[in-house]
Amino acid sequence: MSTDQLAQEANRKISEWLVGKDKIVVAIDGYVGVGKTTLLENLVKINNDILPVHFDDFLYPRKEVREEIDFELGYNFINYHEIEKLVNAFRISSEPYQTKIFNPDSGEVDIPIIYDFSKRILIIDGVRMFHPKLLNHLWDKRIYLDGDTEEIDKRRVAREKARWGDKYFPETHPDSHFRQITLALKQYRRKYQPEQKADLVLKTD
Repeated sequence: MSTDQLAQEANRKISEWLVGKDKIVVAIDGYVGVGKTTLLENLVKINNDILPVHFDDFLYPRKEVREEIDFELGYNFINYHEIEKLVNAFRISSEPYQTKIFNPDSGEVDIPIIYDFSKRILIIDGVRMFHPKLLNHLWDKRIYLDGDTEEIDKRRVAREKARWGDKYFPETHPDSHFRQITLALKQYRRKYQPEQKADLVLKTD
């Protein structure tokens, strides 16, 4: 499916899920680089009742982060507590929700943001969203965005090489941080089969 077709199909299902409910919370899971954020951005364009939330906005301050990756529980630099706090507040309130999100420039959680809780559909995109020991209990509905991980990795590596040139650090190196992340995500999919937990599976081109 094209990006427009993916958004139209997802929006059709989301509209069905909303029938008879005041609010719903939907998670979009999938491999890094598969197009989760693009899907959410396109959904917002065609449905003004959607409140978009991004997993990566809930990073801990950079100075507090440990470098190693936990292959079972995933990222140790995501503040899962703040995500759960946001979702629970959305369910019971229509008032604006003020907080601060991660700033990639400063490495601090210092960007003020106001979430519009008058919206009826909160959608969050991220990875490991259906992990049974992390956030899976929060979602009313689950969308899994599927794609060819080998092709996604190739495209990402090509972009990184073009960006960094001679300073590029190959992901084949055992000390590559991104290599650890991709290995952990592939293990997550093998072990927990998130596509089997999804209410809707969408396949990218």
